[in-house]
Amino acid sequence: METLKVIKPKKLKSGDVVGIISPSTAVWSRRDLSRGMKVLESLGFKPRLAPRALDVRGSYLAGTREDRLQDFHTMFLDDEVKAIFCSGGGYASIQLLPDIDWDIIEKHPKIFVGFSDITTLLTAITEKTGLITFHGPTVEQGLSMETKSGKFTVKNLKQAVMKGEPGKLS
Repeated sequence: METLKVIKPKKLKSGDVVGIISPSTAVWSRRDLSRGMKVLESLGFKPRLAPRALDVRGSYLAGTREDRLQDFHTMFLDDEVKAIFCSGGGYASIQLLPDIDWDIIEKHPKIFVGFSDITTLLTAITEKTGLITFHGPTVEQGLSMETKSGKFTVKNLKQAVMKGEPGKLS
């Protein structure tokens, strides 16, 4: 049985640029996306939307499959971007799998965060490259400091991506 190598992405620090992509569903609420970006800024990060992150195709997709794939690759290739956060989830993220260039991810490893149907990407990235990924909040749907659970999520996200330590239930 072959043992998969493990790639640990570098921890984030204040001032780091974090990319935001929409690999599946279009952004539904620019207000909620803006709120999530402000939370990232409050952690000291500089959020940067991918070129097509706000595109809409049809009734629910964030642009064409090719455009979503290009944003995915572009953020991994951009050495200024230290982490990639997904704007939201959606089952169309599975459409990217056949044409992801796994070598790009291996050569430019970075923190990759999302949940829900983004788990397809998280699992594939780890399986194909060994890069540790983060099942965590999406920018539009999960980053909020307005509730107790939102504050808990942000505190534990910060602990994981900046200190490399697991969150705590307290």
